[in-house]
Amino acid sequence: MKKLLIALFCITSLQLVAQKAGKPFTVTGNFTKVKTGQVYLTIYGADDVIKDSCKIVKGKFSFKGLTERPEYAVLTLKGKKKDNFQFFTDAAKIKLSGTGDSLKLLAITGSLLNDDDKLLKAQLKPINEKYEAFYKAYDAAEADKNTAAVDSLDEVEAGLTMEKRKYVGEFVKAHPASLRSAMAIEENFGYYAEANEVEPLYNALSESVKLNPAGVNVKKMLDVYQKIAVGQFAPDITQKDTAGVEHSLAALKGKYVLVDFWASWCGPCRKENPNVVKAYNQYKNNGFEIFGVSYDNKEAKWKKAIVDDKLTWIHVSDLQGWKNATSESYYIKAIPSNVLIDKEGKIIAKNLMGKKLYAKLAELFN
Repeated sequence: MKKLLIALFCITSLQLVAQKAGKPFTVTGNFTKVKTGQVYLTIYGADDVIKDSCKIVKGKFSFKGLTERPEYAVLTLKGKKKDNFQFFTDAAKIKLSGTGDSLKLLAITGSLLNDDDKLLKAQLKPINEKYEAFYKAYDAAEADKNTAAVDSLDEVEAGLTMEKRKYVGEFVKAHPASLRSAMAIEENFGYYAEANEVEPLYNALSESVKLNPAGVNVKKMLDVYQKIAVGQFAPDITQKDTAGVEHSLAALKGKYVLVDFWASWCGPCRKENPNVVKAYNQYKNNGFEIFGVSYDNKEAKWKKAIVDDKLTWIHVSDLQGWKNATSESYYIKAIPSNVLIDKEGKIIAKNLMGKKLYAKLAELFN
């Protein structure tokens, strides 16, 4: 999926907060050509983002910090945001060195996790090159407002996602004792995935990795996926609407219900809304209902989006953004996302966007 270059869907955002306690780590650097300047370190934690900076003195710099688990980090130079070096902090003494003037050319030592990360990047290089070509084609199709091409590319993207997950699966099975394997599962199967995809990969991990926080996170993800698999009863949702009145998903038993996870700030969600409106208007008199769950945290913008997009169904939110209670019970890490529930409250389909939504509703009502 296009996580960084193009927002086809919206992925969990993080807030800047103070760094929490944990095990110590150091990151030291030694440049041959860059003797002075400012270097920035950004660490993307599970619940927060930590930013720090330091001066380069005679080509050298050093960062010290604490981390509870290996976390994704990005190093940048002042005035050169596109020139960056990506790695993981893993409670170790990490050394970076370079003979050129670009961070992309840095070498990293002192970390087994980053050694494994280099192996994974090499394994994913062919599929990442395909993604780059896909991004360019998608941009061109959207710029030309070529709906047919965009729809076709959506299918291409689905194929690329499956291919990348295949590469990741091969890496996991070849490196079961690596923390990078557990992290790769969470990164690549943490959205729009199913229990039957994750379970064999989790089972392949070594016991030591399963006990690590990275492995525990994969197990948590798997447990939720199993609870919301097709055929399971949908977890109930009780939240307040725009007027402060509580609504429960369980109260809609007897109807087919699309539980729609979205937000006013999510561009892909707003782009999908006309499609959902059309489907609702076509089938609302046939026993079809929509239960919208917003990942907004600003009430006014939520209400405005409902009016602007002409969304006339039930809308609820706890206004906690990505910390909405359903992010745990439904493992929502990317939006738009949805689940379709039958009259008994069982999940019968998931993530029906575009033509897929129409096809499923036509199957049910026609």
